[in-house]
Amino acid sequence: MQSWLTIIGGLLIAIVVYELLRRQVLKRAALKIRRAGQRTVDSAMAAAFKVLANAMTIQEVAGAIHSVPVADVWGRGVMAFEYVLDAPGMVAADLPEVRRLFNNELQVYAIHNQVAAFQEAGPALRVTDAWLRSGQLHLDIAYLMNEATLEYLEDLRRLNSSAPKKQS
Repeated sequence: MQSWLTIIGGLLIAIVVYELLRRQVLKRAALKIRRAGQRTVDSAMAAAFKVLANAMTIQEVAGAIHSVPVADVWGRGVMAFEYVLDAPGMVAADLPEVRRLFNNELQVYAIHNQVAAFQEAGPALRVTDAWLRSGQLHLDIAYLMNEATLEYLEDLRRLNSSAPKKQS
């Protein structure tokens, strides 16, 4: 009887160790993919910023283009990143034009560098949100490299269409 308990205990320990190792490997692989996607979007934003910095009064915060993943809440694998740029004098009425300009430059970068979207879902890189806070322009950029990001954009579209419209 005791040998059976030892065997069962050993199997349980082996299963737990296997699961822990498997999760670590998956987590590391997901992190590598996210970092590769983030580098691609950072390069695209740097190129777009170079072109647009002359057209708009925006500046890099802390002297460098830097992104932060924004989609941890939405699930694993979503390639969406937030950029913060100093934008003195910019007002909310400028945001649609800013989005258009950045989307155009990101699309030019994607075509020029052969950055493809998942299942040809349109532009591979796009601005998903833009807002102003304390004189800074915040831009969320999505890289449509996988199904999770495509679903994220569909969720955003549904949320935006169901949100009540502001009365002016």
